[in-house]
Amino acid sequence: METGVRRDGALPGAMEEGVRFVHLDELHYFRGRLAEDVMSDDGAILLQRGSDIAALLKAMPGVIRSLRRWKREYLPIRISPSVSEDEFETILKTIEPKIEMLDPQLARRAIDQVDEVYSVISEHGQSKEGIEILSREAGRLANDVVKSPQILLCLGKVKDSDEYTFVHSLNVALLSGYLASILRPGDEELVRVMTFGGLLHDLGKALVPREILNKPGKLTSEEYGVMKTHAIQGTVTAVASGVSDGRILSVVRNHHERWEGDGYPDGLRGNRISFQARIAAVADVFDALTSKRIYKDPIRSREAVSMIMESSGSSFDAAIVRALLVTVGLYPPGSVVELSDGSMGIVTGVRHKDLLRPQVLITADTRGRRPESPLIKDLSLEGDLYITRSLEDMGKGVTYEVSASG
Repeated sequence: METGVRRDGALPGAMEEGVRFVHLDELHYFRGRLAEDVMSDDGAILLQRGSDIAALLKAMPGVIRSLRRWKREYLPIRISPSVSEDEFETILKTIEPKIEMLDPQLARRAIDQVDEVYSVISEHGQSKEGIEILSREAGRLANDVVKSPQILLCLGKVKDSDEYTFVHSLNVALLSGYLASILRPGDEELVRVMTFGGLLHDLGKALVPREILNKPGKLTSEEYGVMKTHAIQGTVTAVASGVSDGRILSVVRNHHERWEGDGYPDGLRGNRISFQARIAAVADVFDALTSKRIYKDPIRSREAVSMIMESSGSSFDAAIVRALLVTVGLYPPGSVVELSDGSMGIVTGVRHKDLLRPQVLITADTRGRRPESPLIKDLSLEGDLYITRSLEDMGKGVTYEVSASG
């Protein structure tokens, strides 16, 4: 079994990409899973394919001694460049320059308040007090948004269909507010308007039957017609709840309008769509594409950016799409990538506006080993080092627990 295996972990002959033979003495440096069953000489399975190495070492402290008794000095490991979300967040807090993250308590309050507002509206058709509270939360969020340059790492992650609308509202608020800060630097009022508008943009869905909102399959034409009413119903509800700012109301009513006029409810086109609604449209679609829904899996952030770029100038305002590209980059934060030297890592953001050369947290070195201490490489300063491919998304955003509302 060991014939031809090199001490440096290189593979003998043609082996599956991403798999290394790892010597038992170095096993604790690696993260990944067994690439194949480890068999005894008589054909019994000693260790099962797919076993997590870190979990194996923790659960079976004597496994290395046992493997040596079985005369197995190397294990075939499929290297995992990912880290846990908690580990990733801990590392981000220790690196310089410090990456500002959204206050999780503030995010949870905003999500819970959106949930509460929807609940009241579904019963009473308006919620003046709830909207007033949400307006104050929007102001606090807006202050945090401009301090969080890696906004993608602040977006909430949807765990189940029941919380999608509320987490999605937070994400559209955060991304809309940040896009506003890129498009109109220093315009704090626009950031506040877009953050509040994002929280309210789907308000009319409080009046759409849940069986349509959470339907696992494709909507019928009749069901889709009901779904489309949320734009107008949301505007009516917002006005009844005390919202009078036309910019915010335009976000609620017109975030599904499209640049060439094939959106709804008014079929507006080009600059006839308010600037605020055009920003919200991009933020809304980006988060919808990258979020898990009952009827679809999320797509990777990079793929979502590519899809939106393809619709630049047809569905979306090209200037706002460019702002999205600057905000999330060609390799968005959280993207797991392989570098030209064979190392792998997770993108943490762009520092020098070079979208092809972001900062990368190295999680597997050129030999596939996990670095002993956090290592960030700014590819814009690394000469010939570059990204060769994007592997996956680590798992966009943070999980903000949603409290039960009456």
